[in-house]
Amino acid sequence: MDQISNIETDVLVIGGGAAGARAALAANDQGMKTTLVVKGLLGKSGCSIFAGNLNYFSSSNEDVSKDKSSTDDKVKKTMDFLGKYTHYLGDQEYMKRASHFSHTEFYPWIESRGVYIVRDDKGEIVSDKPYKSTSAAVQQGMSGSLIMDMMRKIIIRSDIHLLEQTTATRLLNNNGEVVGATALDYVNGKFFSINAKVVILATGHSNHLSLRSTGTRDGAASGWVMAYEAGAKLKNIEMQWYHASDIAYPSTWMRLHLYPNPLIATKHRSQLYNDEGKLFFDSSISKGNPVPYIMQLKHLVQQVRDGKANLDGKYYSSFKHVEPEVLEKYFFQDSFINKINLNLKDDLIENSVTWHMNVGGIDVNGDTMESCIPGLLIAGSVGSLVTGGLPNVMYDGIIAANTAVERVNSLSKNNSLNTKQVSEETTRVFELLRIDPKKGLLPGQVKKIIRKAMWEHNNYIKNKNSLEKALNELIHIEESLLPQMRLQTDTLNFNYDWVDALDVRDMLEALKIQLQFSLYRKESRGAFYREDYPNTDNENWLKHVVGKKNENGSLCIETEPVSLPYVQPKEK
Repeated sequence: MDQISNIETDVLVIGGGAAGARAALAANDQGMKTTLVVKGLLGKSGCSIFAGNLNYFSSSNEDVSKDKSSTDDKVKKTMDFLGKYTHYLGDQEYMKRASHFSHTEFYPWIESRGVYIVRDDKGEIVSDKPYKSTSAAVQQGMSGSLIMDMMRKIIIRSDIHLLEQTTATRLLNNNGEVVGATALDYVNGKFFSINAKVVILATGHSNHLSLRSTGTRDGAASGWVMAYEAGAKLKNIEMQWYHASDIAYPSTWMRLHLYPNPLIATKHRSQLYNDEGKLFFDSSISKGNPVPYIMQLKHLVQQVRDGKANLDGKYYSSFKHVEPEVLEKYFFQDSFINKINLNLKDDLIENSVTWHMNVGGIDVNGDTMESCIPGLLIAGSVGSLVTGGLPNVMYDGIIAANTAVERVNSLSKNNSLNTKQVSEETTRVFELLRIDPKKGLLPGQVKKIIRKAMWEHNNYIKNKNSLEKALNELIHIEESLLPQMRLQTDTLNFNYDWVDALDVRDMLEALKIQLQFSLYRKESRGAFYREDYPNTDNENWLKHVVGKKNENGSLCIETEPVSLPYVQPKEK
């Protein structure tokens, strides 16, 4: 390319999910010149649109915007939940602040902008019975898409500089500080060098790195890789979550989640049956636990070992015991299931395990959202503070924006870009725009090979041998397939092969790091399960696994202590 388009801005936000969108809005509201780079379409891709539940935790169904007296009780319940949810690896001081935000600011903010929580005829919030831990917007399963659609409309009406279908490729450093990023507009074939006083990285935590994944095609763990290559520290990224009750068929519907969570307007919850038609897990046994995913998976493992289920099917969700009117009125999945000539009220729905979100991420200061690199802030679940949740990540976005404003106001001008870095990254990106050799694999084909290797060797059930096989397969792909990888066309416009080629390299780098983290942790914890170390070992392994790139380019892994000021595990 003869010319690179240059953009200068105060705040650069990378990622258009709930965290990135909220950060961009908050920065813009405070007068910052804000640029928002979104790999897909703002509010229509990524992870946040699949956030169907909103944690509520109330002792009664009062209007969330008026209920002040029970805030402390709600925060305590939320803290207890998040402690377990993060397998006691989350930042508990941060979680306390985020929980308070959730109950005092999040709900009023979304409702003041037209996204209303489901209420009954008396105007009271409809929640699960009797624990009242869950709420939803319109229907259970729709909350995320509605909230993101709302924020998309607000941002489009604002003066935020929005770059959609534009993928960030590298963070730019100068004198030890992050000063911007490069980005490829793959619709128009434009390459940008973006100079910013501060960068907020908010690329999310749900990535399409295995054959079955809740992450969309946009998710290649690029946020982890960009931060790692820039010198940031990664934390607990071996702690990979899985869904046990996502629909198995059709496979294109693998993101359709059949909730084991509490269902609003009823005391009933989903049940799992094996291939012999026998009940092996009832979500109702986890009383007061709004997310029994780990319990589901542990019970499923036993069924797989007994030959009564597979990870990719032959077990089933049942809602036949739930009131039909509740499913029809409040459960978004009900109408979808009808499209494949099944009925939630009468049929068992076949399930399969699906790679979901990650407990870990980029190490971040929970007070300010600062990484260890000046100029780089982290917002949302690409960070390591907590395992997602729309209220939490929107809180992150606001705090990151506030820290960004302080940094912008402290600088009289933008720090200059390193032109050598920009030139090197431009060369790297455009070298991928090749259509030879003719017998080489397309990037999409290489992606499938990577995902197949992860499904076979780095699934929920894994051990030292399988993890090493996965790592060796990635090295083989990198050494043998990448040099031969080509695109179908070298057009600059709408070239998704080009984006996939960039993704392949990020996927390989992220997964090699994650596998090394997984080999390092010698226990099972929450969603992280090693059959060669099947037990949770709080005495030796209740600690963070952290990693950073050495000066020689290798990964250095070590551990750090865990702080547990509020919520501690009961088991030893």
